[in-house]
Amino acid sequence: LRFDPGYIDRFKAEIRGIPGYPVGEDLPIRAMVFEPDALLRLPGLLALAGVTSGQPLSVVMDRTPMKRDGEEFKPLLLELLNNAGWQTDVIWLEPDSTGQVHTDFTQINYVKARLQPTSAVLSVGSGTVTDIAKHACYLYQEEQHIAALPFVVYQTANSVSAYTSNMAPTFVDGVKRTLPSRYPDVLVCDLKTLRDAPQAMTVAGVGDLLAAFGSYADWWLAYRLGLDNTYTEFAQTLMGPLDEIFLAHAEEIKMGTLESMSVLAKLIALAGIAMSLSHATAPLSGYEHVISHVLDLIAERTPRPLAQHGTQVALSTLLTTNVYQIFFDEFEPAEVNLENCYPTEAQMRARVEAAFRPMDPEGQVAAECWADYKIKLEAWHAHRADFEEALQDWSAIRTQLRSLVKPPDVTMQILKAISSPVRFAELVPAPTEDEIPFAFRNATVIRHRFTL
Repeated sequence: LRFDPGYIDRFKAEIRGIPGYPVGEDLPIRAMVFEPDALLRLPGLLALAGVTSGQPLSVVMDRTPMKRDGEEFKPLLLELLNNAGWQTDVIWLEPDSTGQVHTDFTQINYVKARLQPTSAVLSVGSGTVTDIAKHACYLYQEEQHIAALPFVVYQTANSVSAYTSNMAPTFVDGVKRTLPSRYPDVLVCDLKTLRDAPQAMTVAGVGDLLAAFGSYADWWLAYRLGLDNTYTEFAQTLMGPLDEIFLAHAEEIKMGTLESMSVLAKLIALAGIAMSLSHATAPLSGYEHVISHVLDLIAERTPRPLAQHGTQVALSTLLTTNVYQIFFDEFEPAEVNLENCYPTEAQMRARVEAAFRPMDPEGQVAAECWADYKIKLEAWHAHRADFEEALQDWSAIRTQLRSLVKPPDVTMQILKAISSPVRFAELVPAPTEDEIPFAFRNATVIRHRFTL
């Protein structure tokens, strides 16, 4: 990796020199540790985060059993903390009727109610637990008008990019929304814990990052059409050549070597930082993510458990990068009927309501989707001149987009190399055949982000 987050001072100095780094902004993470026995350093890392001796330590976990090196992990962790003199208060997150814990305000408010101005917080889990804990801290700080609570993330799986992100994807009226949140003070990646996580979660972590194979292009296209002025190449530079990195490490990732767990954990950390310092999830979240969000919405309403987020995203990336290839080969600007490209608010609101009424007759889902989509529709109308100009410059635009999109066979090669599911039917639980085209067609109307 060109930029190694394991060496925090050098890392911060180097990334400030990347074009697109936000001027005057400091990354507040104090340390990111990627070591086989990082668990044993946890007491000292809590102190580094500002947790003082005798300070109440809220440990946020769900009840998923975990093992590390053949031992039950959570009792081991709590014993380590207690022996080091920390006063732990475990906040157990309980699953809902689907058997899973989801990032929603029921869970977030439950954790927030347990916090005190003197609290320090340690989240122990994968992405969902991390997002719940960090957003509870964020809201508590905002509401109490206090300084940031010391917050340490102990990552238990290489699954998603939540751990270093200052944003929290949260269900709002059943629809996933990305809300401003906070960074951790310290990230702890114990490589033995990550190695012993379920293989499906490791595979999902790779899949979540494969979104970059289409999301960079979506972001640039939105910028080129005047719909997103935040675009920079900072994220691409920070992440490096993901296709080459994954192809080089795929076999070791499948085997679960400690070295490959370190590489993947660092890439996942870089992804969270890339989005946070870009002030947007757009660098690594495009059309493939909104497809995944619609599938999650359907699952929430069914109700049934959610499939692994990153693997669902990877399979959606196969779809979206295929669409880009079709777009490159078949799009003809001369055939565009401009008037048909600008539907009215009434037309689009009716479409949104018709799409989501069957799953939510009361209309909360449609209302939440419309509130966000309407922003994009208004901007689309306002920037009609940019679209007309782009039609005249299609050859240059196609060249630039081609440079940003990885062919779908590269995604497929990586997925096969790490023994990932390569069909939606292989997800657990799997969506129905009708749900996939529904998500593909309607992903565009659930939020304001512009994508192909």
